[in-house]
Amino acid sequence: MIWYLRVFGIFVFVFFFAVLSQKESRLEHSWEVKLKPEQTQKILYESFQPKSFRPPTLGEEWESKSLGETVQCKTTAVTNTPTISFQIETTGFKHYQVLKETYQLDPTENGVRVKGVLEIQPAPNFLSKLLFLFFGKADLHHIATSKEKRF
Repeated sequence: MIWYLRVFGIFVFVFFFAVLSQKESRLEHSWEVKLKPEQTQKILYESFQPKSFRPPTLGEEWESKSLGETVQCKTTAVTNTPTISFQIETTGFKHYQVLKETYQLDPTENGVRVKGVLEIQPAPNFLSKLLFLFFGKADLHHIATSKEKRF
C-alpha cells in the first residue's frame, strides 16, 4: 500500500511541476497562396477586422473577436521591405495573456508564400496554466488552419 502512495505522490509532484512550468507555446505554419501580396495581406487583416477597408497602421488598436472572446488587437510591427511582414498582438483572453501572430509574405512565381509564427502565453494563474498544458498547441493549430482556409 505504501508503494501506491509513493507512486501517486511522485505523479502529483511531476504533474504540478509540468503545470507550473508552462511559459509559452510557439507554432510556425506556412502555406502557398495564388494571389498578389497586397491581396493576401488584406485577407489576413480582414481575419482580425472583418469590415476593414484599409490595413491598420503601426500602433493602432481595435477590438475583435477571437476564439469566442472579445479581445484587443494591436499592430506592433509593420515593414514593407522586399517582403511584407507584420505582427499583431492580441490581449484580453480569459486564460491567455498574449497571442502574437507574425506573418511574412514572400512573393513566388505563381503567388505568395505565407509564413506565420504564432506565439501564445498563458495567464499566470494555475487554472490557465492547466488548460494551457492540454489545449495551448491545439488552439494555435486551430488559428493557423483557420487562417489558411480563408484563401
